[in-house]
Amino acid sequence: MEYGYIKEGKVFRNAFLDFPEREIGVVKENEEATMQYFIEKFESLTKEIEEVKEKVETQTNKGSYLMKVSNLKEGLSELDALGDFVAAHDTLTKIEQELNQYIVDNRHKNLQIKTALLEELKTVAKSHEWKSATAAIKEIQQKWIKTGAVDSEHKERIEGEFKELTNSFFERKTEFYAEIEKMMQEKEADYLSFLEKAAKTLNDADASQIRNIQKQLVEEWKGLGKIKPEKHSEFWGKLQVLFKKSGAMARKSQQNKKASAEENEKLKRQMLDKLKALGEQLAPEVNLNQVRKEWKSIGFTPKEVNNELNESFMHLTGIISDKIFLNQLLEKKARKGMSDVDRGKLRIKLLYDLLNRDISELQTFELNVEKFNTAKGLDQLLDQKLEQQKRKVEIKRELLKQLKSAQNEG
Repeated sequence: MEYGYIKEGKVFRNAFLDFPEREIGVVKENEEATMQYFIEKFESLTKEIEEVKEKVETQTNKGSYLMKVSNLKEGLSELDALGDFVAAHDTLTKIEQELNQYIVDNRHKNLQIKTALLEELKTVAKSHEWKSATAAIKEIQQKWIKTGAVDSEHKERIEGEFKELTNSFFERKTEFYAEIEKMMQEKEADYLSFLEKAAKTLNDADASQIRNIQKQLVEEWKGLGKIKPEKHSEFWGKLQVLFKKSGAMARKSQQNKKASAEENEKLKRQMLDKLKALGEQLAPEVNLNQVRKEWKSIGFTPKEVNNELNESFMHLTGIISDKIFLNQLLEKKARKGMSDVDRGKLRIKLLYDLLNRDISELQTFELNVEKFNTAKGLDQLLDQKLEQQKRKVEIKRELLKQLKSAQNEG
């Protein structure tokens, strides 16, 4: 046979290249079957070489196959098989050379990429914009890790520079925030001093000046500088306690100067008369927030009329609020040049839509209200919410009657 022979019951492989002839096995069943066995072993090798060759040609991580190719090539001389070892050796040598060249080229390319990343890092690492610079450096680090190795002659230098730059940046960042922490602690001492001064100032102040003094203290507070949010909230809470205490004392001292409950009732009824007149207008113009502040500022009224007054106030402001909102909605929906009659019809249609929405919300709330876990204090909240929903529906129904009546009269 071309690649080996049998002698005295032993199988020998012929010499090839610099590798001498060697015994690879013995005849077991018969010479033909034995020779076929060793031929098939070489065919398995050939198939493995072809598979590696195909992967090298098609895969992106070609360099990872170099060890496989080298091991196959080194194992040829010790392989117990019969076949064209010279061709196999030539094929593996060619693949090995291609992979070595690929690795050389790839490492040169990696060197170029890492050099560019290093230049980018040099610029970013000088920045004092810590948040954005940290994000940029972490992104560069990820790109650096994903980039493969460079030649050993460059590795120590370029990796060393990269490590030095990143370490230097994060050391500076740590030092900066340590200094900030120190400054914050000093600022906290300023806040404590401010609170002590504020307490003394408020205690010594005349009741009539409390509100002005509080405003001045808030302005001073704004200029104290930044501290940690949690400490800022803590100190602000303490200041509010001082304000509340001083405000309560001021109100108590001024109680004798306030109008009597009967006079407060008179003022509130006067406001209700004005609101009733406004509520009869189709498009009332009034600042309801200011109205509510004025109502609240009037003070206490006799207990027997308090609920009546508040209910009337909420009812009238509810009508006015709905009319204002309805007018705003009408201006958005009305076509340019629409007649007064058509605007009136559209106004009623929009109100119908709002009323139906409120009715639907009320029905949903009534269906679900019994499902709530009636923990302590929750019943009252649910009742208040239910009354609010009912009031919204009642007000819109009343408003709808007004609009229909006005339309019929027109």
